Amino acid sequence: MTPRVVPLLIVAAALTSPLGAQSPRAVTVGRPVADSLTAHDPVRRSVRAPYHVWQLEGRRGQRLVLDLVSSDFDAYLVVRDPDGYTLGSDDDSGDELNARLRVILARDGTYRVITTAVGDSARGRYTLTVSGWETPLAPPAGETAALAIGDTKDGLLEPGDDLSPDGPYQDRWTFSARQGARLRIELHSADFDSYLAVLGPDGAVVGTDDDGLGERNSLVAVRARAAGQYTILASSFGEDLRVGAYRVTVLEETGVFADPGAPAAIQAGETKEGRLETGDAVGARGIEDRWTFQGRAGQVFRLDAVSGDFDPYLVLRFDETVVDSNDDGGDGNGARILTVLQGTGTYTAAVSAFTQGDTGGRYTLALTGSAAPAEPGRTARIAFGQRLAGRLERGDEAREDGGYQDRWEFDARPDQDVTIEMRSGAFDTYVELRDQQGNVVAENDDGLGDGTDSFIAAHLTRGGRYRIVVRGYGDRESTGLYELALGQASAAARPGQEIELRLGETTMGRLEPGDSVMGDQSYADVFVFRPIVSGRVVIQVRSSDFDAYLIVQDAEGRTLATDDDGGTGTDAQLTYEVVAGRTYRILANSYGEERHTGAYRVTVRPAS
Repeated sequence: MTPRVVPLLIVAAALTSPLGAQSPRAVTVGRPVADSLTAHDPVRRSVRAPYHVWQLEGRRGQRLVLDLVSSDFDAYLVVRDPDGYTLGSDDDSGDELNARLRVILARDGTYRVITTAVGDSARGRYTLTVSGWETPLAPPAGETAALAIGDTKDGLLEPGDDLSPDGPYQDRWTFSARQGARLRIELHSADFDSYLAVLGPDGAVVGTDDDGLGERNSLVAVRARAAGQYTILASSFGEDLRVGAYRVTVLEETGVFADPGAPAAIQAGETKEGRLETGDAVGARGIEDRWTFQGRAGQVFRLDAVSGDFDPYLVLRFDETVVDSNDDGGDGNGARILTVLQGTGTYTAAVSAFTQGDTGGRYTLALTGSAAPAEPGRTARIAFGQRLAGRLERGDEAREDGGYQDRWEFDARPDQDVTIEMRSGAFDTYVELRDQQGNVVAENDDGLGDGTDSFIAAHLTRGGRYRIVVRGYGDRESTGLYELALGQASAAARPGQEIELRLGETTMGRLEPGDSVMGDQSYADVFVFRPIVSGRVVIQVRSSDFDAYLIVQDAEGRTLATDDDGGTGTDAQLTYEVVAGRTYRILANSYGEERHTGAYRVTVRPAS
């Protein structure tokens, strides 16, 4: 690939007055400065946002990180070299709406730092900090480096690197692979939005990706068609010259997968591993795997495609006719199809990535059979651990306010904690739990937090027969298939007691008198989490009774992280890097100074 020269952007003309019209402001490394943008400052022509110019004396080869922080406006930062050429710009690479920019100075001289805002009406205080940047030990700029399968290496995009055809800096890495090897190439960076390309031994592109790993990290999954030397092109997304550190990894994945492009078989009750990779069949959304199973008219089947590498998309066909399709009907971003088969014969499920052009990765596909829905108007039975299909349809019990409803029954013992899920891709679900006298114990509309599915978590003080009433939300005549699941929750946290959390489990809790009391006099329950492996986890506190607030502490009670509305609606959710063997305290709390009470559920699960 022949590097091409990319003209640097001169943005001085984008301002309404020359930079020299402002009184000089000076900033130095290690000494933060503070100021305010006002209506009296000059403004940028493009968005009419005020700006300040700061002078920074720099040395050749100096590596710096600049932070522009403001709680009053959406910060935007530009750095220009002594000739006025743009060295870099940034909007939101810092925390929240703050700007962070990493630069490597090409020569001695006076650099200009432009502090401004994204919005045209932004005014207010800000702080500008210039710090030294400790860069990783990386191959010299412009040199091709080698790595082996199984290696993880540090790299640095910097002046002196090759330029990719569309502008940004680009590093080259090479590795050798055997024919048929299933390769997983990852590119991680906290400094820029990564972009990854992989070339085969013949120099042809075998895969590219932007955000396949999420959070601006890249993933390419390929199967080596030929033995030889492969080349990784590590770059940043977009046309701007971005400087920053990154980490590149090459792995060979093991497992039993269907050959690329060949349909595979799956049977009811099975969960199969799959892998989207080069050589797979190509559908409307790019590469896809195809799975076949036999079905009879009237059977109920559920298909679940789950992946930590990409957002799965499912299409079910019968005799080339599309029966159904789904993106996020399952847990998280998993795809789920629930259907009653209309004919007898061979069905084909196609798994692809929702985003067209995504190079994919590993996934699992589960095919589950279910009993046919109960006849209209009949009360059905459900047991703990079951997930059954139902259908709202004409002939079901009619509601006074319009629409239909189904009834389900189960037997519970005293002091039992239960969970009830209701999911449907056909209508907005609503579920009620009633006791032996017909009183409503709990009810919910969108408690699962993902779309319009419902969730109830309840502590049953009395044993006996309970009834679940399911319907569509509102007074509309909702009809269609749904799924109902009855489960037993982990023991609820009792007032004032600490409960241990386990990865992947959902634990019930209730804020109530007798709980721990925070400094603002609100109630809190304390959970203990001791991870057995290091890595990123997602912590959630969900409640339909109050605005959830989440606090993560170390074993000594020092606060490590907090969140208010990081989940859906007013649920709290954050992602945190935990270390194996350490003890973490997770506090389930309510937002604000009022003393709220009510039920909630807390979950710790691996980050995808």
